Amino acid sequence: MKEQKDWFTGIDYYHNYKEKDIYINCLEIHQPIELQAHIQVELWYVLDGNAKIEINGKEYLLKKDAFLCIYAHHLYRVYDIQKPVNAIVIKFFIGLFMNMMWEKHEAGKNAELVYNTYPIIDGSCDRRIQELFKCVCKEKENQEFGSHNMMIYEVLELHTLFCRYALKNTDMNSMTNKDIWYMIQRIILSPSSVYSVEDAAKELGYHPNYLNQRVKQLTGMTFLELRQFAKVLNACALLHFEELDISYIIEQLGYSSTATFYRIFDKYTGMSPMEYQQTKILDTKNYYHGKDMYLQIIQYIFINFTSPITIKDCAQSLNIKEYAIRQLLKGYSSSFSKLLENIRFLYAKTLLEATDKPVTTIAMDCGFGSTSTFQRVFLKKKNCTPSAYRKKFKNL
Repeated sequence: MKEQKDWFTGIDYYHNYKEKDIYINCLEIHQPIELQAHIQVELWYVLDGNAKIEINGKEYLLKKDAFLCIYAHHLYRVYDIQKPVNAIVIKFFIGLFMNMMWEKHEAGKNAELVYNTYPIIDGSCDRRIQELFKCVCKEKENQEFGSHNMMIYEVLELHTLFCRYALKNTDMNSMTNKDIWYMIQRIILSPSSVYSVEDAAKELGYHPNYLNQRVKQLTGMTFLELRQFAKVLNACALLHFEELDISYIIEQLGYSSTATFYRIFDKYTGMSPMEYQQTKILDTKNYYHGKDMYLQIIQYIFINFTSPITIKDCAQSLNIKEYAIRQLLKGYSSSFSKLLENIRFLYAKTLLEATDKPVTTIAMDCGFGSTSTFQRVFLKKKNCTPSAYRKKFKNL
């Protein structure tokens, strides 16, 4: 049985995600890099060098101050190296941002940032960019108190700065050309759609066999293999949400059967979906079941404790079952009513200590419903009435 003692913070729960790990290395490119298919997001800052990088079929220059943000749907290769490239590369899972609070934008803006902007900008446009890359490296090297948190903050700031300038510098009209790479990106971003090589060939005006050959040349995968890879890539993203059932993920990605999903997932990752989640995402040595849900329940109570809320209200608000809440809180030797009572009591005790508000007003302000209920709870927890407690506290 798990029990919360004294106090807790979000880190007691969210530190268990391996997806919050950040990988940093200084990359030196002397030889061409073959086409790379990857799962993590990569931020590059080029310190020196001169080469070319092809990202989803479009050519860019790798030169001093180039700042790249390469998402999982970006396939890239490096070639034509005129001068060895030295770059700082930061890698992380997209789940790092899933667990953070996104600033609100108009509908579709975040999707536009990820899918429709150029993957490279001039990093010299803002002096903070290179400084932040160096700060992340320093925190990684020094490992002082709070270094991991500082790295997360700095990487989030780097990503935000990239988005800001990428939006300004991208010509959206030029991003919608219906070439083969546009089709490849569509496959990766829409894995559940029924989209055959014949459909794609008809749209692009090619013979299906020719299109299949071109896809193989560009990505190293056939059209079918690319679709399979896209489904696995998106399955990996969905597995970051541990509350999702495997059956739901299978349905969302359009698999015909569970056996097919497991077979294809193993083909591309070498493990089962559950093994991937446990080894790549969750730290099972410090794993608390339902940790996200627990914090959501606590947050709901703190926000609404002044109102006459019930477990049913909480379940409806969080879109989960009452039974699930009861079972989760039972694991913490608690219940919804106990948590609600404790939070109301703590706030009431603080008001007794810090204000001269009448006991009746405090009872109502903290959601007790009646003075008698407040008196009963206080007697149970402090073995005295609220008035007696206040008098004793003032005389300390």
